[in-house]
Amino acid sequence: MMKIKNITFNFFKRFKIFAPISLAIILAGFIVMMIIGMNVGIDFAGGATVSIDFGDYVANNQDIKDDLVNEVNAVVNAEGFEIGSIRWSGTDENIYEIGLKYTLNGKKVDSTSETAQSEFLEKIEGENDSLKDKIATAVNGYTDAFEFTADSISANIVGGETSKKLLNNAILATAIAIVIMLIYIAIRFTLSSGLAAIIALSHDVLVMIALTTIFRIQVNTTFIAAIITIVGYSINATIVIFDRIREVSKLESMKDASDWEIANKSIVDTLGRSILTTITTLAVIVVLAIVCSVLGISTMSEFALPIIFGLMAGAYSSVFLSAPMWVYLRKLGKKIKAKKKA
Repeated sequence: MMKIKNITFNFFKRFKIFAPISLAIILAGFIVMMIIGMNVGIDFAGGATVSIDFGDYVANNQDIKDDLVNEVNAVVNAEGFEIGSIRWSGTDENIYEIGLKYTLNGKKVDSTSETAQSEFLEKIEGENDSLKDKIATAVNGYTDAFEFTADSISANIVGGETSKKLLNNAILATAIAIVIMLIYIAIRFTLSSGLAAIIALSHDVLVMIALTTIFRIQVNTTFIAAIITIVGYSINATIVIFDRIREVSKLESMKDASDWEIANKSIVDTLGRSILTTITTLAVIVVLAIVCSVLGISTMSEFALPIIFGLMAGAYSSVFLSAPMWVYLRKLGKKIKAKKKA
């Protein structure tokens, strides 16, 4: 394990500098969210996915992908549809998937109406002058190297009410998990440790959401998985520090030490582990994000980028915020006890 010695940096006294940085990021994300909202994908906003299977020709001729995308997207826009997401899928990356928002000719489609949904889908894959037919015509007009028909195109309605229920269930599950973690940490350590850990955890999730909003990363169902991943990772990193605080407070040499001295020594003792864990985890996720971006796998990129934000926020809070917060909560607890005795 990496050990860092002779550090005289006072983490506790710098808390008043570190905490406002986090608050500024969260506030900036909240302001952007209020003004222009989050970049919500069709998984939550509702819409339709159109899958276009170009077959073996595209699989063996990757250089024509951009031209095909331009041809297809031009038709989609001309027909009044709004593209919410695009990606290539399939074993040979030969299936072009377009996420269409619930809008048509600039007007929003009622996602709660089954009739409106049916009419929307009919315009995409109906028998008369549908979007599928026009895409097929455009692709055949672009190249005669392979035979392309509307049968290679499929569409289906996604998102809407189902995704909202999924989001609500995920929020409820996360809230229950946080309460259980608070109880567990309070029993294993102290109540102040539990509260400090939950505050740090909430900070990580809020910073993750704020940065995702600021950088306009699309929010789909993968974002829920990213949040749950960060919740598990962050609480583990914070518990390591509180475990060290408990050990340090039992040392004979720290018998007369103040809470902030115990906290500061605990941070220094675990700093090497925190740095190594964060760097190694970040390295893997960054490589994943780069590879997915190069290959055009947008779904994985939308998962990896929020994870990167959450990892950085978790490393920041576990080192700079959680232990100082524990000191402040201990101080507050002592004041409350003193008042009760008085």
